[in-house]
Amino acid sequence: MGEVVAVVPLRDGRSGKTRLAGVLGPEARTRLVGVLARHVAATLLDVEPVDRVLVLTQDPDFAGGVVPPGPRLRVVRQAPDRPGLNGAARQGLELARTYGAGRVLLIHADLPLLDGEDVRALLAPAGRIVLASDRAHEGTNALVLDTALDYAFRFGPGSRALHREEAERLGQAVVEVDRSGTAIDLDSPADWAALPGEVRDRVVAAVGLAHR
Repeated sequence: MGEVVAVVPLRDGRSGKTRLAGVLGPEARTRLVGVLARHVAATLLDVEPVDRVLVLTQDPDFAGGVVPPGPRLRVVRQAPDRPGLNGAARQGLELARTYGAGRVLLIHADLPLLDGEDVRALLAPAGRIVLASDRAHEGTNALVLDTALDYAFRFGPGSRALHREEAERLGQAVVEVDRSGTAIDLDSPADWAALPGEVRDRVVAAVGLAHR
């Protein structure tokens, strides 16, 4: 299937996770963004089918300070004409094509349970579009695409259904992967409460502050 490029869109640490304000203070939220991004990037780098990891961000200094260094990882400044998450996904798809990749894996930077088996499960299906939804089965936490597809990204509210509609427009079937490591993201107090206790404790320890 050719080379696999993983793309991780990452906001700057200062403006993210505002919905967790009742759980963590501003400095802790900044550290949380970094801890989660490092975990996702390191997990991707540990999976052999992933040839390279691109972290797309408007704040390369922040991203460069939190993700693991290495020859297979590159921090890329998000282009001004590619705003938001959908813009980052589009830029990531275009960059994957420049590397000659056959597939691109677009995955969120805030998946605390993600492990190598989850990534391998995303890459295992032979379909041209693979989708992993959030735990509510409404959003999209990861997409694997054949880079030849001219796919219009629909990240945002209700994106699972919208991404399936886009696949139908292209005449493509969607393979869905449902695993806790891809389903549980960390955006809201409800997401925080849904974390297994040992995972929450590990995140709290990594962030360096007790949660309220």
